[in-house]
Amino acid sequence: MKKKLLAYLLLLVLGVSSLYGCSSTNQKDSKATKKSADATTKEEKGRYIENPVALPEMPASETPMMVVRNKEKQFETYSYDAGKSSFQRYIRKADLTWETGEAAWLNGKDLKGYTLSELCIGEDGNLYAALINYNTSSTICKLYKSDDNGLASVEIPLTYLTEPAYKDEEQTFYPYIEKMQVLKDGTLVLSDMWKSNTLLLFSQEGKALGTVAIDSQKSFIASDNTIIAASDNSNQIIFYDALTGKTTKTLDYTFQPNGVAYSLKSDGTLITGDSEGIHRMLSEGTLWEIPVDGSITSMSMPSLYIQDIYAGELEPEDYYCLFTESEKGLSLIHYVYDKEASAVPQNQITFYSLRENATIRQAISLFQQKNPDSRINYIVAMGNEGGNSSDYIRALNTELLAGNGADIILLDGLPAQSYIDKGVLADISAILKPLTEDGRILPNIAESYTKEGTIFQMPIRFAIPFVVGTPDALASVSSLNTLIDTAEKSGKPFMDSYVPEFLVNDFLALYGEDFLKDTKLSEDDFKEFLGNLKRLTDNIGKISKEEYDYTVAPESYLFRNSMFPLKAGKTLAAFAQISAISDSMMPFALAKETGLSYSSLNNTFLPVGIIGLNKASKNTEAAKAFLEFLFTEEVQSANLYDGLPVNSSSLKKWTDEVNEDIIVGFSDQEGNEFSAVWPDKKDRDNLYQIARQVNRPIHMNQQLNEILKEQILSFLKGDIGLEEAVNAVKSKVNTYLSE
Repeated sequence: MKKKLLAYLLLLVLGVSSLYGCSSTNQKDSKATKKSADATTKEEKGRYIENPVALPEMPASETPMMVVRNKEKQFETYSYDAGKSSFQRYIRKADLTWETGEAAWLNGKDLKGYTLSELCIGEDGNLYAALINYNTSSTICKLYKSDDNGLASVEIPLTYLTEPAYKDEEQTFYPYIEKMQVLKDGTLVLSDMWKSNTLLLFSQEGKALGTVAIDSQKSFIASDNTIIAASDNSNQIIFYDALTGKTTKTLDYTFQPNGVAYSLKSDGTLITGDSEGIHRMLSEGTLWEIPVDGSITSMSMPSLYIQDIYAGELEPEDYYCLFTESEKGLSLIHYVYDKEASAVPQNQITFYSLRENATIRQAISLFQQKNPDSRINYIVAMGNEGGNSSDYIRALNTELLAGNGADIILLDGLPAQSYIDKGVLADISAILKPLTEDGRILPNIAESYTKEGTIFQMPIRFAIPFVVGTPDALASVSSLNTLIDTAEKSGKPFMDSYVPEFLVNDFLALYGEDFLKDTKLSEDDFKEFLGNLKRLTDNIGKISKEEYDYTVAPESYLFRNSMFPLKAGKTLAAFAQISAISDSMMPFALAKETGLSYSSLNNTFLPVGIIGLNKASKNTEAAKAFLEFLFTEEVQSANLYDGLPVNSSSLKKWTDEVNEDIIVGFSDQEGNEFSAVWPDKKDRDNLYQIARQVNRPIHMNQQLNEILKEQILSFLKGDIGLEEAVNAVKSKVNTYLSE
């Protein structure tokens, strides 16, 4: 952890010195040949610029489904026309226009009602497709090969596809081919959704030829008779020779969450694309080259998932990348070297956050697209290596109080009020007031952060702690005392069993301000809080973290618990956290089925992505431009499941959306099952109104929470008494609050 912290400090110092013009010496990284941002007497020129490739214009009834590149290196787009109930094909010609035509081989009578799940051009030169019919009870996948110059098709007889993959009491599920490649000798290489981390090899006559262990979440390609894929331990790229059944080559590689695409050139050069950029490894090379830096292109956008990558014909080498984008579908982007573009964008600012934020990452890419000569250096202090957040916060505090640090700071988990009190943050009301006055930012959110006409911080997203329960339960959450009184009088647990660490996080967030007043800890109120919390934990059951399947860090695990006991009438309430419309599906379904009520939890909201401007910034105008951009519809409307938008139009767009293709379901250890579909208009409208009413931000101060949590947990476990817990906390908290 010390090494990680030292690395962060060095990065911050480098960022500060380069941005503030403290150094006049060029630096060069010999491995990646990347220039620093230091001031130079002569501007360096030359870098890759991205240009979107327009897909063919289509009627409203048509939806693009696949884009492939054929053996003549032409792009082909396949679409489905719902009006004609047929597939269409478009070919991009040399003059960059699209020639349209019917994909006759996919429109045979035996394929009516089928949809494409995968399409590829095999190494043997033929077109192949996997199709599935969701309207039948069997949903059996079929494989077809193009025949007669694309005028007809031939079904590939694969008995495997008719063998059940999974059965439950109501339905039988069959293999689902989600990706396919075909080797030069005709061998089919299939990825079945039901067979994780395994590729299946079949002859075209349907004979099983073996399997290959890979990480099936990381895609794969075929070249001649070689399969190129991620190793099953996800730390290497493997070259697997299907003829010999052996791995002939491995390359160390760090895989990114937004997928990876591969392309092997005729000279043996491997090209990969992911959110970090485009990488190139020569046939006999040992080090990866990075011709395209993903951080200054759209490749780093969390909403983009890379599907394919291809090398072009230009000099220096150009690249095409195919992406799928959440809610927008397919996009094709061309990366071309521009010798006149600044090698390093001249307008640079730094953005600091304790942890990665998806919307910030998305906004950075969008902003840089619109402003090619701007670069936002995103410093994420706590990467995958983790560590103690307090160490990073202390390091940041030292920089900020010295008048240094990043231009913009993401304040999530940081002592924001202390920064305001010490004059670290600049007043950003001149930027945000116009956005509030014309209704672009939700007024209830904006007003929560406006103090005497000034604004020092503002969230770009928010989540709503949500409660479903009896009317008495909903009315009781105004205080911890009334909450537990209501539970004890009813004779039922207020909520389901809990993980102690999670429960303390939740109730500190919800009721911590009851005993933290005027930068001091109120002993009497803290004693009352501890006593009520103990009554609550005695009222409900307890489970360990090991027994609970959670997927987020405990400090961010707020207001979620099982809904099954409430459905069965065993508890008074269930909590949820609404960060996207899909999060409301289960709570609304539960309320409908039980006839219970729902509401926000005490009119609170959890701010996400709270931004502040460093008063010491030397790049104030550029920082303000990006800060304002964060609240635009373009940024706010992207659904990255990290919070609801604070932009009014984006929130309305979200709550107006109808998605009948999604269903969620859960089961518990007792075999109880519960499912939910997309909320109806009435519930979505209610959620929209709730989102426009919540006005009590929950302030999460991680350093303070850690001081409190250690002693509270010891008290709840019975290791220490009430007075001992209060005394242990008092001096530490008061010292911290006074600093």
